[in-house]
Amino acid sequence: MIRFIAACALLSAVAVPAAAKPVLPRAPILGVPQADCDALSTSQRLDAATLRDLRPAHSLDAAAAVLNKHGIKYVRSQGVLPLDGLSERELRDIATLPQGEPIILPADEGSAICVLRPSADSI
Repeated sequence: MIRFIAACALLSAVAVPAAAKPVLPRAPILGVPQADCDALSTSQRLDAATLRDLRPAHSLDAAAAVLNKHGIKYVRSQGVLPLDGLSERELRDIATLPQGEPIILPADEGSAICVLRPSADSI
């Protein structure tokens, strides 16, 4: 199930500049903690109905199916997620996710649904 930290992050992003930085193309950022991820990036914020339908999604493919159902265009890519802009609570919640579990993060004017991938150069 996609954690509701994602919904909280999405909602808080309306009042405050984006809490998380967008998913960046894969390139090492020296000195910045980061996580490798597979992502579905959209250029729009996800509405309440889409967020509700994403709750039972336990994979990126299931999340893509929900976005398709709602007619939301997205780009699937691999990149890194800089973790320096996340709060301690968000980092703790992300660390407790089962491997492969999608999370939703605000990204500029849109959203990103990410699945973190373990790798030698990420935390």
